[in-house]
Amino acid sequence: MANGLMYTSQFDNVSITNAAQDIWELVAAAGVAAIVHWISLTIEPTITAGVAQDVRGRFRLLERSTTGSGGSAVTPAGVHPRNTVAASTVTTRTVTTPGTPGDIKWAERKSIIVPVELIFTPDTRIPIQGGGRLCLELVAGLGAAYNASSVVCFEEI
Repeated sequence: MANGLMYTSQFDNVSITNAAQDIWELVAAAGVAAIVHWISLTIEPTITAGVAQDVRGRFRLLERSTTGSGGSAVTPAGVHPRNTVAASTVTTRTVTTPGTPGDIKWAERKSIIVPVELIFTPDTRIPIQGGGRLCLELVAGLGAAYNASSVVCFEEI
């Protein structure tokens, strides 16, 4: 059960360029920690002769010590309708020039045919300290641009 305020940030049908980038960058405000509950990422594969073409992507969830550049800000929405408090955490999608890497929390090479679903149990939820950064990184380009949709759910405590 959440003790803080729950938020989601999402994007739909956005082009992911053929380059390394942060799919998400979450920056917690100074003095306001956050906890990531889950992340979902769906990438539309290329269909050739009715068959989805398999491409493997390298993904990492990692801390960064500096903020990247590029990308688009996404305004977090409160999960509960009574949550009218604006989120302090800044969420940015498709950061084209990532910041300085820090500790890696998760890494995997996955097929883009299968959505990435990171659902953290209470004991494995990843905290972001006040002023800290956590990113979902696409380590290398996928060989072409693809459209993607994603949601990240976090709690401010």
